[in-house]
Amino acid sequence: MTKRLFIFLNCLLVNTLVFASEAKVSTDTSQALSSLSAEQSESEVDRNTTEIFISAELLNDTVYPETEVIYNLTVKSRADIHFSSVKPPRAKGVNVRRGKQDHQYNFVGNNEFRVSTYSFYVSAEEAGTFVLEGASLAHVEIQEDGSRKRVLNKSQPVSLNSRSIPDNYRGLWLPSVLVTLKQEWSSDIDTLQAGESITRTLTLFIHGRDIDSFPELSMTSPDTANVYNERPQFQGHDGGMSMTLQQVIVPRLEGELTIPAIAIPWFDLDINEVSVASVEPLTLTVTPNQIQTLALQSSIQEPSAGYWPFATILVTLLWGMTSYSLLKTRKALAVFLKPTKVVTEKESSLQQALEDNNPQAVLCAWRTADEHVKRSCNPLMDNYLAALYSANPTSGEKERDALIVQLKVTKKSKKQPADFASIEP
Repeated sequence: MTKRLFIFLNCLLVNTLVFASEAKVSTDTSQALSSLSAEQSESEVDRNTTEIFISAELLNDTVYPETEVIYNLTVKSRADIHFSSVKPPRAKGVNVRRGKQDHQYNFVGNNEFRVSTYSFYVSAEEAGTFVLEGASLAHVEIQEDGSRKRVLNKSQPVSLNSRSIPDNYRGLWLPSVLVTLKQEWSSDIDTLQAGESITRTLTLFIHGRDIDSFPELSMTSPDTANVYNERPQFQGHDGGMSMTLQQVIVPRLEGELTIPAIAIPWFDLDINEVSVASVEPLTLTVTPNQIQTLALQSSIQEPSAGYWPFATILVTLLWGMTSYSLLKTRKALAVFLKPTKVVTEKESSLQQALEDNNPQAVLCAWRTADEHVKRSCNPLMDNYLAALYSANPTSGEKERDALIVQLKVTKKSKKQPADFASIEP
């Protein structure tokens, strides 16, 4: 009797310890999952699964045309539970594309838990309120009898509010969370001579845009200056895209020159209001070109009577030198004309850049071109650059061909032999 009582007490003690141990493991597991999300509701727990918490949220519940909002699906479970296909949220009139996914692992004692986040980008086809069917994912659960069961885990529905472009918005529709415009000048001056140049560097950054959807930057040019826009340079960073554009501005006339300000309206998605990214104008005082002025003054000066003897001697010497040069051989004459090769090379580099259809090389060659080339081709060059960089750009093929023809004419006239008619003494 005593022996049976002892065995019964031992069995009771063992069962008590096993029950307490199982209760402790269950408590630790529940606490671990609860600690992963302190705000889980009962509706988020699928009772047909093994300790799985699933939730979904929109980071912003309001969407505008050409914008997207992020939808995050969060799943918390034991690390040994493997999920199969993940189905995105859906609703009629709503477009969804997949984003990135992230997995984090945590240990509580000897138990490992996983937190998985799946991101989606959601946009609407028209204005209105949409109820998105929650995203879902499935896993295989092993039953007590060893059989397998496929279980669907589905998140709760969420509402999406789609709005139209505000009635008070004007200009190109540009929605973003950040748009900035900056400018830098090549020199810090307020006075410039006619014919000299100053360079402005503009940098436009738009968050959430790539090179394919980047808008064109249109600007107003002053009437009394030539403005040459170089090819824009794009760079992606900080979740968006930046465009850098250089403008070479050359005033033609003396007086006051105002380079206009630039203002770009955009719609701030953080505050749902219109904002403006802008840069200030620059006013310059353009003075006459000193070299041109001195040349003009010297060309209209008349010699006084007291210098006629010296002028006669000078003319006589020039006549003698000309007569001597006519007696030189053709080879000597070719050597005499050799310095014009530099001009020919400059003209050829400009012509080659035009024939290669390389606007960047054209601008570089144009800056170093000789003055007689610029005087002959300046109007056609303005037409060519305007065709490429105006608000409604074209291929510029017609203007480029006209410029090539004029450049050939200029080169041909430059190569004509000089008229060595005798000088009367």
